[in-house]
Amino acid sequence: MGPEFSHMGDKREDFPLQNYYSDIYKSYDRVNHIFTFGRDRHWRQKAAAKCLDAGPKQILDLCTGTGDFVLELAHRAQENIQLTGYDFSPDMLAVGREKYTRISELKEIPTIAFVEGDVGDMPFEDNRFDAIGITFGIRNLVYENSNASRHLSEISRVLRPGGELIILESSRPDSSLWRFFNTLYLQLILPYLGGMISGNLKAYRYLASSSKNYYSMGEMGTILEEAGFEVTSGQPLFLGSVMLLVANKK
Repeated sequence: MGPEFSHMGDKREDFPLQNYYSDIYKSYDRVNHIFTFGRDRHWRQKAAAKCLDAGPKQILDLCTGTGDFVLELAHRAQENIQLTGYDFSPDMLAVGREKYTRISELKEIPTIAFVEGDVGDMPFEDNRFDAIGITFGIRNLVYENSNASRHLSEISRVLRPGGELIILESSRPDSSLWRFFNTLYLQLILPYLGGMISGNLKAYRYLASSSKNYYSMGEMGTILEEAGFEVTSGQPLFLGSVMLLVANKK
C-alpha cells in the first residue's frame, strides 16, 4: 500500500507561517528532538495510544507537519483504519510522504492520505472523522489568531458527534519556579540554537514565543468547552510544560 497525495491547488493561501515552515522543514524534526531532549517521541506515543483507545476507523492528523504523529498511528493501528494527514505546508508534507515511503518498504502499514490545505476550510464532509489528533499545532490555530473561532468550528464540523479530539501541545506550567526556568529556556536558548541549526532565527523566535506565552491546560480546556467540546481528561507532561488533552465533541 502506498500514500495518497492530494492538494487544494489555488485555494491555498500564502500564510506567513508557511514561509517559516518552508524555511525550516529540513531541520524541523532534528531541532524538535534536541530541544525536547528526545521526549517528543514519547509524548506522541502517549497521544497515539489515547487516540486509538476507542477503536476509531477514520482518524485525521491535523497540522501533521512531517507526519510523525500519523506515522505513529499507522505503526499501532489495524489495517482497516483510514488515516489522513492534513497540513498547509507542502514542504513539510513532502517530508512526511518520504518517511511513509521508507517505512512502508520495510513493513506493511495502513495507507496514509496526505492532504494539503487550510484548516479554516477543510475539504472533508461533515462528521467525517471518529477522532482528530493535533500535536504541537493547535497554538498556531488559536493563539493570537483572528481565525481561531473559524478553525475550532471547522474541527468540530468534520468530527462526528461524540468523536475524540486529542491535543498534545505546549503549556504554561502552574509552578511559578518551573515557569521561570521554562521561560528562560524558551526565550534565551531555544530561538538562538534553533535559528543556528535551521538558519532561520525569526521562525524559532516565533515558535519559542508562542510556546512560552501559550495557555495553561485549564485555559485551553475552557476554550475547548466554549467551542462545543467536553474535556474528558488532561495530563500535564514535562512538569507542566506540555499538555495532553482529550475532548469529545458534544
